[in-house]
Amino acid sequence: MKKIILLAIIAFGITITSCRKERTCECKTTETEVRTGFGAKTTIDNSSSKYTAEKQKATEFKYRTNCFSESTTYNTSGGNGPTAWSAVTTRETSCELK
Repeated sequence: MKKIILLAIIAFGITITSCRKERTCECKTTETEVRTGFGAKTTIDNSSSKYTAEKQKATEFKYRTNCFSESTTYNTSGGNGPTAWSAVTTRETSCELK
């Protein structure tokens, strides 16, 4: 009976420690602004980020570091008459958990 309990404790310990390891979240972001009207232009900005932490479970790490891919779009406008303009900005972030 003692051997079974001891083996169960060892197996449980190995399971817990094997799930925790160094985790890295790599994200690439592209922000595109298309402006029409006065001062019409298109602007594209690229950036990347990387975060690493030791002894983390994948699910916990993903939520703590906000390691998610997402896409957002928003509209802005300003001016009036001949100086009126509008812009559509799209921000796409692609994250990968390694």
